[in-house]
Amino acid sequence: MPYARIPLALGIFLFFAPLAANAFTLYGYEDDYGLLHLSEEPRTEQYVLLYEGPADPKLGFEAIKKIIHDKGAVSKDRKDGWITEAIRAYHRMGTAPLGRSGYPAVIVSGPLLDLVRTKSAASGLAPELLYAVIEQESRFSSCAVSPQGAAGLMQLMPDTQAHFGVADPFDPERNVATGAKFLQQLIVRFGDVRLALAAYNAGPETVARCGGVPNIPETLNYVDRIMARYAMLKDSHPGLSPKKLGPPAAPKNTPTSKAAAPRPGN
Repeated sequence: MPYARIPLALGIFLFFAPLAANAFTLYGYEDDYGLLHLSEEPRTEQYVLLYEGPADPKLGFEAIKKIIHDKGAVSKDRKDGWITEAIRAYHRMGTAPLGRSGYPAVIVSGPLLDLVRTKSAASGLAPELLYAVIEQESRFSSCAVSPQGAAGLMQLMPDTQAHFGVADPFDPERNVATGAKFLQQLIVRFGDVRLALAAYNAGPETVARCGGVPNIPETLNYVDRIMARYAMLKDSHPGLSPKKLGPPAAPKNTPTSKAAAPRPGN
């Protein structure tokens, strides 16, 4: 999942940006899914000012939620009941049976595969790489939500959603288009697929500071699994089984077998 894997309670999204040492502001709102979005600056028009003062007031989440409700910064279009199913889907990913290779069976047809082909072509990513990332991130579960708040097929973190203006991370088309674009940007920035994958998982600044893949067990395993799967798919499903072309057209001006060519003198 793209970056900043900070352990947070599910349902709380934090965005903190550097501010002057003598001032502290806190903005936030509650979205359609009942999730709290907090930031030290107003990232979108949905954010309202919750607190302004000389220092961090160290408010608890219950206190922050009350302020948000008191200020009316709550979405009117609530989508109740989604969290339970999302958590179940996330846990199912870890228990799905794997083949002898240690990976799930390859999807060979259907809308998800079509989505991979389309978005990989649009972003310039290899389809096998995009497939491997989605498989590692969510096992192709569009409603997956991690305990850290990453959502959807490519497990977009809240700050990534905000940066790219993703209103609904559970929309497969928008999620994959954004994740693919972000990953391609990381490849351009770091000039190396392994470093880009590490940045997608642990954050670009972490990779920049380390000057390589950071020595984080989760990130090391993440990069190794995706690179291995990428190589396997390029070998066994190049282009992820694109539609086969029909038989080649017969060359022009070629006699057919229906009539024999006349012999000289006949």
